[in-house]
Order: sequence, then structure tokens, then C-alpha cells
Amino acid sequence: MTDSDSTTASASKPTVFVLGGTGTTGTSVVNGLLDSGKYNVIVGVRPASLSKPAVSKLKERGVEIRAVELTADGAEAIDAALKGVDIVVSTIFLGAIDKQVYLADAAKRVGVRRFVPCDWASCCVRGVRKLFDEKAAIQDHVKTIGLPYTFIDVGIWATGTLPSDQEVPEENPIPGRSHKIIGTGDVKNAITHIPEIGKFAAEIIDDERTLNKYVFCWGDEKTQNEVWEIARRVKPEVSGGEALKAIPIYESGDVLQEALSSVEDGSFMQVAVEYLVSLFIRGDNTVENAKKLEYGGALDARELYPDLKISTVEEVARIMYQK
Repeated sequence: MTDSDSTTASASKPTVFVLGGTGTTGTSVVNGLLDSGKYNVIVGVRPASLSKPAVSKLKERGVEIRAVELTADGAEAIDAALKGVDIVVSTIFLGAIDKQVYLADAAKRVGVRRFVPCDWASCCVRGVRKLFDEKAAIQDHVKTIGLPYTFIDVGIWATGTLPSDQEVPEENPIPGRSHKIIGTGDVKNAITHIPEIGKFAAEIIDDERTLNKYVFCWGDEKTQNEVWEIARRVKPEVSGGEALKAIPIYESGDVLQEALSSVEDGSFMQVAVEYLVSLFIRGDNTVENAKKLEYGGALDARELYPDLKISTVEEVARIMYQK
């Protein structure tokens, strides 16, 4: 292929602007887009982050980097950052969810063809999780201004559900780190392996069937008890006979519900406790629920893309516990 042919091929690809492309979800999305070979990829980062090693590594992979700050008086600069962009994907950190209104408004002004706000979590209904409600408010804004969109959720991360292989748990609200089993441990959850978020995204954002739709991605559905049984069985198989060191710590749903009444409003702990109640007490995060109208009436990504190779919890465990 000549340089001219390469330029023509590149020009024919949709250009995707990923905000927050160096974070956990953002990295998966960027990797998925690049691996697909279907897109020109631009990553938007804050000016203060331009010199970070993760940004330099993206440049080495041929990713264009654009500095952008989401502020009420920064419309002109945000418009400039989105120049020539077909699709905007936001994977912004949770503390800046509300600032996406500035990004959405800019996307509308410059004629972006599809906007994907920062959802990338478990399905829920309003009034249960404050963070979910903040994300829903952004969805409302996107619809109100008439910006073409796709909303994407991915359940919970497989590596966050599997218990870490240590005797003493971390002080961490993530069940896999704290070794906590909430309630009975028999509530199912939809689970996705982090690297596969990007696989789904690469298919979803170029699919006319998903325009102005909500899409739910998942790799497996398991209860906490089932996840622990997988961990106990797989760990010795892949580590030369070493048993899983972790021991589950059972926490009643009542304790969790009581904790909600004492956490500071707007705190990280509030976000964490509300997630745990939603996931392991209410049972919101299932594929069946995601498809219900009250949860958004999601399209099932596994049904849309049956040929995608998606990992089960056991397959993730076999990687995670290898010696």
C-alpha cells in the first residue's frame, strides 16, 4: 500500500474521540477500537495530563492526543477539540460526570454523529444509586438537545468479583478485594472482563441498530457463591496445587442497609455502598432486568454480536490465578 492509499483508507474510517482514554475503561475502549482497525482514534486528556507516560504510549501507537478541559466557559476550545470527529465516547472519571453537558453541547454544535456518555456500569433504576441518577441526568440532557446517542452498560468487572488470593483482605469496598459475600451470596450479577469492554464498544458504535438505543454488554452471570466456588476449584488447577488462601467474610444485607443511613452524602463511600446494595441485595444487575422497559429496555450485546469471543468468569479466573 502506498502512502496515498494509506491516507485514503484512513480518511474513509470514522474518527472516534475518546475522553478519558487512559483510565481503566478508557484503555479498554481505545484498545478495542485500535484492534478492530475500523477507526481513526483521538484521545482527549486534560492539559495537565499531556506529559504522563500513558499519554506518551498512546502517541507511540499512532493515537492523536488533544487537550481538552470541560468548563462552562470553554465552549470554543471544546468545539476545537472535536473538530472532524464522527463519534464521541466518554469514559470520564466519576467526579466529573456532570461536566459531560459541556461535551454533549459541543458535540451537538459541531455535528457529531453519535455520542456515548460515561455509563459503563451495572444496570439500575433511578432513585437507588446517586451516581446512576447523575448519569441518567446526562442521558436526559443528550436526548433533550437532540444529539444522536448510544448508552452502554457492562455489568460489573470479573476481576472485581473474583477473590484476591490473600489471607488478609484489603480495606476496599470491592468484594473481590474485601473478600465479603453480601447477604446470602445467591443474587446473580452480569459480569464482564475489562479488556472485552473495548471489543463490544468497537462493534456497537458502528452499528445502525444501536443508534439512539441502550445496549447491555455482559460475559457471564454468576452469584457470589458461584464465583467463590470457581475460585476455589480453579486456583489449584492453574497454580501447581496451591489452594485459594482467601476466606469469605459474610456481611448481612441489614448491615449494608444501615450503613447507607450514616455515609456522607456525595462521598465515595456512599457510591460504594449504594452499588453493593443494588448489586447484591436488590439484584438489579441482571441481563433480564436490563432488557425491561423500567431499566431502559436494553439491546443485548451478546445477541447483537454472537461471533465475539467473550470470556466467562472461569476463563478470567484461569488467567488471574496463574502462578
